[in-house]
Amino acid sequence: METVTGQRITDRALSDWLWFSGVATAATVVMILANPVGGFAGAALAAAIVLALAPVYWFLARPSLAGLRSDSPRAWAYVAIAIVAYLIALGLNDWTNVALFVLSPQFFLLLRPWFAGAAIVVLNAGGLLVRVGLGQVGPADLAELIGWTVLIIAVSIYFSNRMTTVTQQSEARAALIEQLREQQTEIATLSGQQGAAAERERIAREMHDTLAQGFTSIVTLGHAVQGELSSDPEAARRHVELITETAQENLQESRRIIAAMTPGRLSEGSLAQAVERVTRRFADETGVDARFSSTGTPLPAPPTAEVVVLRVAQEALANVRKHAAAAHVHVVLEYGDGGDAGEGDGRAAGIALTVSDDGRGFDGDAPRDGYGIDGMASRVREVGGVFELDAHPGAGTTVRVTVPVKEEQS
Repeated sequence: METVTGQRITDRALSDWLWFSGVATAATVVMILANPVGGFAGAALAAAIVLALAPVYWFLARPSLAGLRSDSPRAWAYVAIAIVAYLIALGLNDWTNVALFVLSPQFFLLLRPWFAGAAIVVLNAGGLLVRVGLGQVGPADLAELIGWTVLIIAVSIYFSNRMTTVTQQSEARAALIEQLREQQTEIATLSGQQGAAAERERIAREMHDTLAQGFTSIVTLGHAVQGELSSDPEAARRHVELITETAQENLQESRRIIAAMTPGRLSEGSLAQAVERVTRRFADETGVDARFSSTGTPLPAPPTAEVVVLRVAQEALANVRKHAAAAHVHVVLEYGDGGDAGEGDGRAAGIALTVSDDGRGFDGDAPRDGYGIDGMASRVREVGGVFELDAHPGAGTTVRVTVPVKEEQS
C-alpha cells in the first residue's frame, strides 16, 4: 500500500495506472512522429520530450517510490517540469496535445483537486499562448481555438477528477470489504464462543438434573443402609438394590450426555411412563407417599419438549427430597389438544406438568441461592413454555410448567 493524495492505493491499482500511463505516452509519441507538422526534426524532438517525461515521473513522482501526499515538493516539481516540457513540445508539434490524456490524471493523482484543476488550466492556456505567440493561429481562428481550449480544460478536469475519484472509491470499497470480512470473522468467533457457552450451560443443567440427583439418591440410601445393616437387613438389601439401580441409570445418563443422545428414560418408553418411573423411584427411596396421574391424549411432541418436562419432574422431586419434608406429593401430567377452551380461541396444544407437595414450603419471591428452580425456569423458557411457582411458608409448594407442542400437519 502506498499513500497518494491522502488516499491509500493498492499495488494492483498502481500497476494498472502505470500501464495506462506507459501505453498513452507511447501512443502520443507514435502520433507525433506520424504527423510531422512543421518538419520531421521538430516532430522527433517533441516526441523525445514527451517520452522523457516518463522516466522523470518514474524517478521523481511515482507514488510507489516517493510515497507522495497532496502538494508535496516532489509533486509540484514534477508538475512544473511537465508543464514546461509540454509547452515546448507543443510549440514543435500540435499532436503533443494527445499527452493531455497522461498529464491530466497525473496532476490529479499528485495534487489536491483545486490545485490540479489550476495546473490543467495553466497547461492548456499556456498551450494557447504558445501557438498564438508562434503565429500558428490567425486572428480569425482565435475565437474558435479559445472555445476548444475551454472545452478541453473542462473535459480534462471532469474526466481526470472522475478517474481519480473512482479509483479512490474503489480502493475505499476494497478496504471496507476487507474490514467487513474481518468483522465477519470476529462475529463468527464470538458466535462460536457464545454457542460453546450455551452448550456448557446445557450440559451443566443436564448433569445437575440427572447425575447430581442420582448421586444424591445414592448418598441418601447409603446412609440409610448403614443404620439398617444390623437392625433391618431386609430393608438394607432393598436399599442396596436401589443404589445399584440408581448407579446404573447414572452411568447410562453420563454416556448419553457424552453422546448427546435423547434421555435414557425416554428412550425406553413414553414421557408418561418416564415421569411415572421417576415418581415411583422417588417414593421407594424416600418413603414419601408420591402419586402420579396422567390426563388427556398423548400428543406427538419433539424430544426437546419431552426432555424439558422430564427434567422438571426430576428437579422438582429432588427439591422435595432435599427441602420440603413433605408427607404427600402429587405429580400430574396433562395433555391438551388446544380445543377445550372454544373454537378459534388460539390455544396451542401442549404438555403441562404439575408437582405439588404438602411440605414446609418457602417464600417463592425471596432471592434464591440454588440452581434448581432457576434452572427449571430457564429450560422451560428455552422451548417457549411457561414456568409457574406457587410457594408459601408452611403451605407446601406447587411447580407447574406448560410446554407448547406444534401439531403435525396432515
